[in-house]
Amino acid sequence: MKAHLLSRSQRWWCALAVALLAAPVSLAGQPPTRITVATWNIAWLGDGVRDGVLRGNQRGGQYLRREADFERLRGIVARLADHGVEVVGLQEVENAAAVRRIFPTSDWDLFLSTRATDPEWSQRTAIVVRRGAGWRVQRHPDVREWSPQGRDRHGVDLTLTRGEERVRMLTIHFQSGCNNEPLHSGKPQCGFLRMQLAVLKGWLFERLEEEVPTVVAGDWNRVLSRPGDEAAEGLPGDPVILPPVGSSPACWDGFFDHYVDHIVAFAPRGRKVSRKRFEEVLYRAPRSARDRLSDHCPLVAAVVFEPRQ
Repeated sequence: MKAHLLSRSQRWWCALAVALLAAPVSLAGQPPTRITVATWNIAWLGDGVRDGVLRGNQRGGQYLRREADFERLRGIVARLADHGVEVVGLQEVENAAAVRRIFPTSDWDLFLSTRATDPEWSQRTAIVVRRGAGWRVQRHPDVREWSPQGRDRHGVDLTLTRGEERVRMLTIHFQSGCNNEPLHSGKPQCGFLRMQLAVLKGWLFERLEEEVPTVVAGDWNRVLSRPGDEAAEGLPGDPVILPPVGSSPACWDGFFDHYVDHIVAFAPRGRKVSRKRFEEVLYRAPRSARDRLSDHCPLVAAVVFEPRQ
């Protein structure tokens, strides 16, 4: 029996080996994680069956899209691919048939919010992933805690994996009517947005604990790029917010003086975010076409998560 017992020295070395194996692995040798993301609110994109009853952009059929408008929207999708976009967060789409009017099945995988909708309220969210980008997709349950009535827009939540690269992606469409007012102003829309942001922060803390690079892209209905914005400063970690602080949109010749769409990247512990590129993809159409295309232009960001030195 004694021949099989370890000496004190041997036990010490075994304990050291176990401790080293249990220690956190350094990120220094890991390759950077790169992803090019877009966000696009397509303004009540319908499936073509009940477009005449849609509210908002369609206004009872007054501004129904024509085939030439869909050709322009498909042209925007082609330009997104030319810009290297791999993943697009979408807002205000009615159903899968609506998305497929401009994002073909041959090129894009579709992950649509499970929220029930009705013919007059085509405001689901979705994420489309370009097939040639090489991402494997794991879908998580929609984030719906910020929609207590069930009608409000859920967030589509995916994990994207490509080799050793892994990114968590969430697309959102938050409450309108509190673009830059204080969140505690007493305005009902600000109270609702404050609740949504609290839910999002809880979700983000979980992602940071999991040490997964995370991107939240969508229509925040908040001017996060305004210097000192309360909502932006309340986000956890040290996020990179795009467009950059102080920037102004060129969409429709500067029709709006601020952005409410944002792509926000969160680096987990041991990593940092470096911004490689931000672009606004503009429509090649006269301003008179705005109501038939969208009042939002797509935003594109190429984000790199690198080991922190």
